Amino acid sequence: MTAQPAATLDEAAAVPLAPTPKWWRIWARHARSKPLGAIGALFILILIVAAIFGQDLNIGGATIIPGFSPFPAEETDILNKLGAPSWANIAGNDSLGRDMFSRIIYGARPAIIIGIVATGLGILIGTLIGMTSAYAGSVTDLLLQRLSDSFQALPPLLLMMTLVTVLTPSMTTVILVIVIFLVPGTQRVVRGTVLSAMENTYIEAARTIGAGPIRVIFRHILPNIMAPILVIASVTIGGTILAEAALSFLGLGANSAANPTWGYILFEATQRGNLDRWPWLALAPGLAITLIVLSFNLLGDALRDILDPRLRGTGSA
Repeated sequence: MTAQPAATLDEAAAVPLAPTPKWWRIWARHARSKPLGAIGALFILILIVAAIFGQDLNIGGATIIPGFSPFPAEETDILNKLGAPSWANIAGNDSLGRDMFSRIIYGARPAIIIGIVATGLGILIGTLIGMTSAYAGSVTDLLLQRLSDSFQALPPLLLMMTLVTVLTPSMTTVILVIVIFLVPGTQRVVRGTVLSAMENTYIEAARTIGAGPIRVIFRHILPNIMAPILVIASVTIGGTILAEAALSFLGLGANSAANPTWGYILFEATQRGNLDRWPWLALAPGLAITLIVLSFNLLGDALRDILDPRLRGTGSA
């Protein structure tokens, strides 16, 4: 009777453990299950590559890596102004003979900088406020939520235009203004998620053994609400890029000669009847904005389905 369990243990020990799936296999499995999300991630990767390597990468005034853009953003070719798309200029030329495709590549850098930085700061501040509001409760929660309601009751675009005008248009100003309007919505979502997480027994157990508020929030609550925060961030980046494009279209964005923004390029395309006679001038910037915003939304939907246990195995993209 005693030999059989020993033999069973020996047999169990002899069975090799299943190898841990490599990261690329995990990504491949998710890409197969969420193809639209994978396509969105691919376009986002292209945007990031264009933002980093599309134009010259300079450090300390010296060019470290030359950009792959066909032409500088402000290089003009008077002989080919308003030229239609061709093999030499696949997106055509604008009214000054500048290559539209090159200008779109140069516009990727301010788009990705503003999208990531503004969204990161907005999500960070909103998460801290939302967690504090939910955990503190009582008067603190009431005051923070009423202040958030006051901000959300204001028309966003009108207020952003006013603030950018007062503070002088620049990349820093645009980021600051967008962050101000990202925080209220983010903190409201985080607050609801934290209130739901606080109903779990492990939070009560942590309090029982003497864990303080800071430890409970950052050690027990925050790791368990990271999934919805990541989903919010992925979707919000697209909205942030769209907001900056709207401000640039109105002449209040982060446009500069070295880094023309997509919104300002679209604004130039609509001037003096250009859109009626030369529609390709608006096609390139409009397509760039549409694809990137759509890509971030598709990626956000895919992340939501992958990270939410209740949605795993569903057929949505």
